[in-house]
Order: sequence, then C-alpha cells, then structure tokens
Amino acid sequence: MAEISNNLLAGLLVVAIVISASSVLIISNIGPITVTGRALEFGTANVTISGLAAIEMIRNVTNFGTSTLGGAERIIHTQDADNWNTFYNGSEGNGTDYGSGTHVYPFVVENIGNVNVSINISTDNEAGSGGSPWIGAGAGAYFKAKSNDSVGACSADYAGGYGEGSWISLNVSETAACSDLNYLDTPDTDELRLHFRIQIPSDAVGTKGEVVTIGALDSS
Repeated sequence: MAEISNNLLAGLLVVAIVISASSVLIISNIGPITVTGRALEFGTANVTISGLAAIEMIRNVTNFGTSTLGGAERIIHTQDADNWNTFYNGSEGNGTDYGSGTHVYPFVVENIGNVNVSINISTDNEAGSGGSPWIGAGAGAYFKAKSNDSVGACSADYAGGYGEGSWISLNVSETAACSDLNYLDTPDTDELRLHFRIQIPSDAVGTKGEVVTIGALDSS
C-alpha cells in the first residue's frame, strides 16, 4: 500500500510540473495590455489683432528761403521748378532737402499703422485766401495732396477736390487731404505728399512761419 502510494505521489508530481510549465508558457505569451474607452478633449487657440491708426512725418519742414518781392505779388510753391527769383524752387522729387539746397520739397506723410486712415490738415492761423494774419492782407496759402508712391495710395487722389490740379485753402479748421490713405507696404501705397502754395502780397515783409497740424483717423 505504501509502495502504491509512493508511485501515485510521483505521478502526481510529474503532472504538477507539467501543469506549472504550461502555465508559465501561457503567461509568457500574453500580448501587450490595451486600454479602451479613452476620453478625448479639444481646445481652441484664439488671437485678436487690434487696428491701429498711426502716421509718421517722413518730411515735415518746408523752407522757401529768402528773396525780395521786387514790388509785385509773388506766388511760390513746392510742386515744380517755376518759383520766382531766389526763393527755392519746388520739386516733385522725393529728396530730403527742406529748402537749404537746390529745391524745396513738400511734406511726406506715411501710414505706419495697420488700418486705412483719413488725413486732415489745419494751421494755427487762418491762412487761406481773403487775408491772412500769417502773412498779411491779400495773402493766401494753399495745399495739395498727392500720392508719394503710386496713384493708389489715397482713394481721393486726383478727384473730388483733392489731388492733382486742385489747390485747397489752408485753414484753422481741419480740411480733408485724403479720405482713405492705404496702409499696405506691398504694393508700396502708404505715403502721401502735401504740397504748399503761398501767395505773397507786394507789401509783405519779414520772416513768416506757420504751424501745420496733420491728423489721422481710422477710416476702415
């Protein structure tokens, strides 16, 4: 009986080892664990760019120089080279000379913001036609707005009282020089010239100066 029991125990031990070996094999062949039911969340990134109306005066001095009137009314201006006597001649050129050399140039205004702007011009004295405390009775002062880059710089250039061929009186109250000056650098259409024309009566004398204010408002 003891011998049978020992043989039985030996057999059971072999079966146990086989089962254990199989169990190890089965466990070692289990693939990677996969997690299911994962939740996904989404977010949104926003950016807001504000419009800025800003201008820069690339050239803000116009100096016609010194000359005698010769007993007659004289008209001088910045647009072209037909001014009288030794007053500096005007020029359509885009130089930086304020009037200390060959030519006197107009103001140049650049739109450096990121919106189109309306450009307005005013003076600290009534300088228009019909008498001016700036220069004297019978005097007159005028401006003209023109593109400095291309015809497309200002929507009102060359038409409707602005631009080529139209001299407009300078006044204390603001006067529109350009209703919609472009802000784009490419194509380069963001610069405006402001030419000046002065009518000087024959009895005027002395140094005359006028403060000109250029204003810009968002027109987009």
